Amino acid sequence: MLTHKVLTRQDVGDVASYYGDGADDYYAKEGEAQVWQGTGAELLGLVGEVDADRFRQLLAGQVEPGGPASRRSTRDDAKTRIGIDLTFSAPKSVSLLALIGGDAAVVAAHDRAVTLTLEDVERRAEARQKIDGVSRIEKTGNLIIAKFRHETTRAYDPALHTHAVAMNLTRRADGEWRALHNDEIIRATAYMGAEYRAHLARELETLGHELRYGPQGTFELARFSREQIEAFSVRSREIEAELALKGRTRGSASRAERQAATMKTRGRKEPHLDRAQLHAQWVERAREAQLDLQAAPRPRGLFKMLQKFWSPAKVAEHVKARLAVESAMRHIGEREAAVSHERLIAKALEYGMDGVRSGAIFTAIREAVAEGEIVAEAPRFFAAGERGEAARTVDDLVRDLMTEGQREPVALALVQDAIVTGRLIEAPRRYATPEAIAREEKVLRIEREGRGALIPLAKDESALERLLRTKLNAGQLDAVRVMLTTPNRVVGIEGLAGTGKSFMLKAAAAEVEQAGHKVQMLAPYGGQVKALREFGLEARTVASFLNSQRNSLDSKSVLVIDEAGVMPARQMAKVLEAAEAAGSRVVLIGDRAQTKAIEAGRPFDQLIRAGMPTAGMKEIQRQSNSLLREAVGLAAEGAAKAALEKLGDVIEIRDAGARRRTIAKDYARLSPEARKETLILSGTNEGRREIKTRVREALGLAGQGKVLECLVRRDTTQEERLFARNYHVGDRVQPEQDHRALGLKRGELYTVEDTIADKLTLRSPTGRQLRIDPAELRNVSVYETVRQELARGDVVRITRNDAAKDLANGDRFTVTYVGSQNVFLESGKREVSLPRDRPMHIDCAYATTVHSSQGLTVDRVLIEAETNRKTTSGDTFYVAISRARLEAHVYTDDAQGLPRAIDREFQKSAALDLQRQIDRPSKAGGDWQRERVSKPAGDWEMER
Repeated sequence: MLTHKVLTRQDVGDVASYYGDGADDYYAKEGEAQVWQGTGAELLGLVGEVDADRFRQLLAGQVEPGGPASRRSTRDDAKTRIGIDLTFSAPKSVSLLALIGGDAAVVAAHDRAVTLTLEDVERRAEARQKIDGVSRIEKTGNLIIAKFRHETTRAYDPALHTHAVAMNLTRRADGEWRALHNDEIIRATAYMGAEYRAHLARELETLGHELRYGPQGTFELARFSREQIEAFSVRSREIEAELALKGRTRGSASRAERQAATMKTRGRKEPHLDRAQLHAQWVERAREAQLDLQAAPRPRGLFKMLQKFWSPAKVAEHVKARLAVESAMRHIGEREAAVSHERLIAKALEYGMDGVRSGAIFTAIREAVAEGEIVAEAPRFFAAGERGEAARTVDDLVRDLMTEGQREPVALALVQDAIVTGRLIEAPRRYATPEAIAREEKVLRIEREGRGALIPLAKDESALERLLRTKLNAGQLDAVRVMLTTPNRVVGIEGLAGTGKSFMLKAAAAEVEQAGHKVQMLAPYGGQVKALREFGLEARTVASFLNSQRNSLDSKSVLVIDEAGVMPARQMAKVLEAAEAAGSRVVLIGDRAQTKAIEAGRPFDQLIRAGMPTAGMKEIQRQSNSLLREAVGLAAEGAAKAALEKLGDVIEIRDAGARRRTIAKDYARLSPEARKETLILSGTNEGRREIKTRVREALGLAGQGKVLECLVRRDTTQEERLFARNYHVGDRVQPEQDHRALGLKRGELYTVEDTIADKLTLRSPTGRQLRIDPAELRNVSVYETVRQELARGDVVRITRNDAAKDLANGDRFTVTYVGSQNVFLESGKREVSLPRDRPMHIDCAYATTVHSSQGLTVDRVLIEAETNRKTTSGDTFYVAISRARLEAHVYTDDAQGLPRAIDREFQKSAALDLQRQIDRPSKAGGDWQRERVSKPAGDWEMER
């Protein structure tokens, strides 16, 4: 693992303690315990062991001992930056073998992995320079790094880790030492963490150690069980306990929250602790945990020894790297259509961890771009003093200069000079797959070619005259008119939340059917479908339609898709393709201001921007409270501060636990009838789960029921499910189809028992053990088993479709009785009995995430909006408050900072967002010159 912390002057005391913390470590005098690294250090003659006085001088910016500070700062206080602490932490099992087992070779492997990663960090070093008032960024490529290897946590668990302190100094080409411009280093931290793990895994496997890989590129030595590793994780448990007090877990907490919990639980190390005695305690604990510390790694054999030098090994690594890049693109591409350079490399290193170095990944990306398997964006640049969001291609920049009167060759030369001199900085590169681009182009093509291709449904004015006599308002009338009179295959209706789209659809459906056509109503999610059905409209999910649409469409069909704004590009392309083939019409109804698709793409937005004829519905009707109605309208326009002022009811409670208890108590105070019309919304699943617990306590249900095994879906991509490392021991795997060759039956639950050697060991319901390659699995769901108490009166929701019992994902029930064999539920309309002989797809329904609430309407909402969460943004706030007819109450950790948090917009990427560039002659002899890829659209190859 790699973490980073920007060090300021107030951290000097802590940084100086790096010496004392490791003074008596067993390996403190071996290898690279306290050594200098970096070209910058070499330029100053700093080689070998770190000198304490010199270290402190450099932290103060003194390149010359006792001299003035070389870096310049606009501030001179405790917040002045003095460096970056990059902390490399080995996996716990590696620490156990190295520090308890005394395996010096493993310590050396960690040292080499740190050194190799820091060489990459150094290549990213930059300095800022201002000449004649114009900022420039120079790639310096040199750092002064002091490395301190330590061996214990604050709780005195064995923990092999290295603090690599990069001074806030770098030397420019003019020979001047100046402050480090660290943006590039900070942005690449996740990638460099993956690189460290990849280097370490390679070193350990070269030594002959077998590894057990886990999710997100993690791994442990296979010789130790998870229980044995946890026996030496006192420090982790302290931090997790502190986070739990705040209603957080390691997975759900922000980096700042994890840092705060770490610092709060951080006891001071005893400076003169007897390390020999501590080591003896470790050995005794290892004996109690039955750790296998003596078994030697398996011999690698002559062939394995030669693999480092023999060219076939490089070929094998190259193949692995290409496969890793392909897997990374598929994994990221399932959720985002445009992939950033750093994220692609980091994910590829995770997929290719067993023997693939970063250099091989770079080569694989270049080749994939050259061969057309990946499309690379043209380089984009922004001014050194600006933010990267305003990045533009060379074409754009040249065009701007030409509009100011410059001739094209001169304009191009000026842009190239700005790049060479660092006045223009390259923005992070992005990639997409040709398939993603083709999918989005298909969506736009079908809509474009369908304009004017059909005969309008309304052949005379009678339909419009009938509509004028209804209660439809102007916006609703315009929407129905577009549906009936358009000659286009695809049209859009963009309606704000609560503008009566369902009421409009009911009137429109009647007119469409009177014209001799048949309406088919679709929506992306089950909850949205249920809301349409409750309004008297026949509807089904988009997924259900796509699984059975072959014989259901013809030229008389009108597909109406509600909540089209959350449809991903994959589904939109399939729906429009099916409609085009059948000669059907499509009406897309959505709201671009609401939440976006979980999967990749934003086709509804792209279609409107491309000119799809679209009617607008802006007259909000849902809210009977006039102030709430105004707040919803302002939120739709992005006016967060004004919306909150109209809303009025914003409760600030900084502590997460106290805040969630307050939400639960406010909910419990409502009458049973009012609770049925109340929705609690949280931005995260972790928040939703804790609020559920607090509500049960407030209602007096805690401790009154029985604990059941329930299943929670793991959020994994299709690509992740092909690799054993992405499963957890104890997970339940449920096939959606029979896998006869593997011995797996549809609908059965199989328990994951091990994930070694990229194979899954599963236990069947009958106890039979199966060892399978997950790459052979298709169409499976993966669940985590959680223990959950249910009592009479609990409100629950179904979390998986069950055709045999006529249950749909999202159906809500009240628990009437929890017996020893069954759980009995009722919804006011019917009763259901669920057997307890296997884990159940059921969860308490007191709170939901904002994303899941889209399409629902209730009387009131209680909203948790945390300012440090990405899920608190403009679209989620708008969706949350617009669910309510009467009241919306917001609970936050920071009322003053909430408007800024809501103002954040996280735009879903699209493959067609990637900018292309025409071929131009490059400036001879300049660093700006890049190698070009010989393929259409003039995509550029990354630097070698």
